[in-house]
Amino acid sequence: MMNMMIDAFLWQQYSNPYFKLVHQPDFEEFAIITAWNPKSHRRGKLENDRSNHSLVKEFGHTCYTEVLVGDRDFSWVEISFAVALSEQQALYLGRKYQQNAIYYVVRDELFLLSCCADNTKVSLGGWRQRCG
Repeated sequence: MMNMMIDAFLWQQYSNPYFKLVHQPDFEEFAIITAWNPKSHRRGKLENDRSNHSLVKEFGHTCYTEVLVGDRDFSWVEISFAVALSEQQALYLGRKYQQNAIYYVVRDELFLLSCCADNTKVSLGGWRQRCG
């Protein structure tokens, strides 16, 4: 069972993401999701890569692209995926892979969605201005 709420410091960190993409997603709505570092507990790259491999199998299609999610200078980064999923599907996978939160983009607007019981959803503004 996920915690009822995300720690305020973590939520603040999640609220200021930056993205590096190999390919620009060609979807009007998509999730940005990872299986790295469940419950924000750091794990090794090999273990994180295995979890991400399992996550990709869950997509059931090839409509996704790899994206690096990090802080402004990318001193912290997680390998994630921009994937064409409904918000409900994305939250389900976020919870299954024990993520505290996921990102969701609707017509270029970026949202931060809590995977915890509080179901918090906040707009972070335009997502393209956060892409490098």
